[in-house]
Amino acid sequence: MRMHAHEELECPFEDLLALVCRKWPLLVIATVGKKGERRFVELMSDLQGISPRSLSQILAELTDLRLLVRKDYRGIPPRVGYSLTEQGRELTKAVRPLLEWASEMRPEKGCPILKTIKEGPDLT
Repeated sequence: MRMHAHEELECPFEDLLALVCRKWPLLVIATVGKKGERRFVELMSDLQGISPRSLSQILAELTDLRLLVRKDYRGIPPRVGYSLTEQGRELTKAVRPLLEWASEMRPEKGCPILKTIKEGPDLT
């Protein structure tokens, strides 16, 4: 049965598949995991090719899924930072073997997500 965009997913596994089957959410998680707390403008610089609208939507989605936490800082100008939650760190650890397997199956293709995760801190 084909799902429409407005229908809610009923299974947590379906939520996970909907997330990991897209390029940008995993790159956001990998980048924040590697570099620590990041501001929106830093993520825009880190993730070449993502639009501001897409990044805003992905940050909101990852925050809603409790994979990222948003921290508001007072000041002028106001500042917002995003960092991984424990669930976000666990997802990174869980996805790494799948990305490594995919890279071994197609070694001629580069995997920016895997590269970012491998270059990041040891999450084990």
